[in-house]
Amino acid sequence: MKFTASKEKLSAGLQKVLTVINPRSPIPVLSNILVAAQQDAVHLTATDLDLSVRVSVEANVAEFGETTVPAKFTASIVREAPADEVQIELGANETAEIVSGSAFFSIRGISANDFPALPTAEGGQALAVDQKLLKAMLQRTGYAASTDESRPILNGVLLRFKEGRLSAVATDGRRLALVEQDVEVDSQVALDLVIPSKAIAELIRSLGDDGQVRIRATASQVIFDTDNLTVYSKLLDGAYPNFAQVIPAPADHRIVLERELFMNAVRRVALMTSEKSNSVKLVFQKNRVVITASSVDIGEAREEVPVKYDGAEISVAFNPTLLAEPLRYLVSDEIFMEISSPTSPGVIKTEEPFLYVIMPMMIS
Repeated sequence: MKFTASKEKLSAGLQKVLTVINPRSPIPVLSNILVAAQQDAVHLTATDLDLSVRVSVEANVAEFGETTVPAKFTASIVREAPADEVQIELGANETAEIVSGSAFFSIRGISANDFPALPTAEGGQALAVDQKLLKAMLQRTGYAASTDESRPILNGVLLRFKEGRLSAVATDGRRLALVEQDVEVDSQVALDLVIPSKAIAELIRSLGDDGQVRIRATASQVIFDTDNLTVYSKLLDGAYPNFAQVIPAPADHRIVLERELFMNAVRRVALMTSEKSNSVKLVFQKNRVVITASSVDIGEAREEVPVKYDGAEISVAFNPTLLAEPLRYLVSDEIFMEISSPTSPGVIKTEEPFLYVIMPMMIS
């Protein structure tokens, strides 16, 4: 194996796959990146056995071949290379020789034969969706997935393709985020994919704004493929809960808020919360909401924000992190909050196809 590549492009490719590496893996080859030189590109692959990422980097390939090299050291060497180009050549005993300008490095690798084979999706369903659309849907739902391993099916995002519509759903039992979009796929396609949070984070990092992403799926695996990137992931096993059951009916009170103004006020008031008293109280009155928080050990905070509301006064309390988090990923200037009572779930909607359900907290 021998190839020359742009330092900038090779370093960017290494950084993309580096996020998959588990530095505490007991299997030595899983701390390495598979480097395969073929035709006019070098393919970089990393895996933790549940998630694999493969990136293609344009290169001038003099000799085909493959090996694995230590991920962290190789990425650091290429990033600090003194010249604009980097040459990598496979020497004896799986030793990779890296040359850039006057700098020379010799780094010991492990045979590519020891690297796990990438999964396939033979016999599965195949479809394609817009990259930018999928990325936005994952950004607006992925944060709501559970981190509690006692219910592993909730440790990811459900992608549901049904009747020409794509739904992305995540919940941790305290809140639920839902985005639905019409997509140009066969209306006969019916597919539920529960994708682990680590794979969701990788897709959000890696998907672009142009072109389509091809999706191939079996009962246990899913593959997301673009022109120069492939993400392979195991699927979470089991049936996703019926999320439609937790979406409340239209509420008695509907308030229009300026998204960024409200979000920043909640975050400021939340500075006065503590582990023992972790809620902010919202008191909706005519054309304003009063946001308060207090903690015996810290103090109290109060801020008033203008809103569009002309109904009866209503109070409700929420966890401030859960309340503000979805607002970071929306682009609408205005949001709509629907509330029926202090003990009923609150619902946040926008003009975009987005819905967020959040459970209230006890008002003392």
